[in-house]
Amino acid sequence: MDVYRALGLDLPVLHLCVRLLARDGEAELVPLLATLRERCLAIATRLQEWSEEQCARYAEEAALRLQRLGLLADAAQPSQVAAAVQRELRHLATRLGSAGLLPLEGPALVVCTVPELGPELAASVLAPALEAARTRLEGWRAEQQLYELWFLLRGSLAFDLLNQLVAGWPASLRGDRELAGGEGLAAVSELPFVARGAHTYHLVYQLGDELLGGATPELGTQTLSLFFSAGDLSYSMLRYEVMALLERLAEQPFLRHASFWQRDPWPGEPGAAFMLRLRLPAGEVPLRQIGEALAAASPLGRERLLRQGQLFTGRRLF
Repeated sequence: MDVYRALGLDLPVLHLCVRLLARDGEAELVPLLATLRERCLAIATRLQEWSEEQCARYAEEAALRLQRLGLLADAAQPSQVAAAVQRELRHLATRLGSAGLLPLEGPALVVCTVPELGPELAASVLAPALEAARTRLEGWRAEQQLYELWFLLRGSLAFDLLNQLVAGWPASLRGDRELAGGEGLAAVSELPFVARGAHTYHLVYQLGDELLGGATPELGTQTLSLFFSAGDLSYSMLRYEVMALLERLAEQPFLRHASFWQRDPWPGEPGAAFMLRLRLPAGEVPLRQIGEALAAASPLGRERLLRQGQLFTGRRLF
């Protein structure tokens, strides 16, 4: 039974972002992610099979019970009654929400970079956000590449499933390997890959294609990740302003996807509380175009997002 539907609540869509540092990480990460995707597909298939088995079993038992009680017409066949009951059970399962898809999508693997600030980018409105992201990346990296693992979870129940699926992964990927204070960057550089933390974001607004649309990476595209804070604005005011900004961005023909996310609001947790994910064609020209569109859409876009935010570019590998 779908508790959210029963209580009249919107089903929360969560975006789990796991940051990883790796040296040539694709060779080790992609097989793990392929196995994880296969397991998710197997679980989804088994859930559907289990639902069908339960409907069929109950329908047969109900038809036989009605026949024993003499409640069936003489011309009625138990098999026909069972088929009718099974159809109604499927409809009931859909209404209650128990026949939904597996509440976990992904994984996706994105390699994150910051473009070089050539003359045109350095003169663009994107320069402050790109420079802030470069400074942040250099503080993390220790000569390793930054990757992000993305998952979409519909409802918090998916966390339980995901925890079980990744329990057998290396300790560095699970993030439970602590580095001594004096080891720092040297210890990180010795590991094949190391987790730098995971954040969960709640979907506020979305337009265009789905964030993880398609089982394979879309060629010829880039993903922009723009992290920013509310500052002196209230969260409700910032959400309203950014949603209005995205409505104006929707007029841009090159924008494939835009989604606005708010991080879990734990008090005192450092870092930007909001994130935009934008997908557009690869290359510097679309990048500059989206920057100009953000700056022109509203003062908030220019000040809060571009001058005070951090902008990473990414390419999906898996």
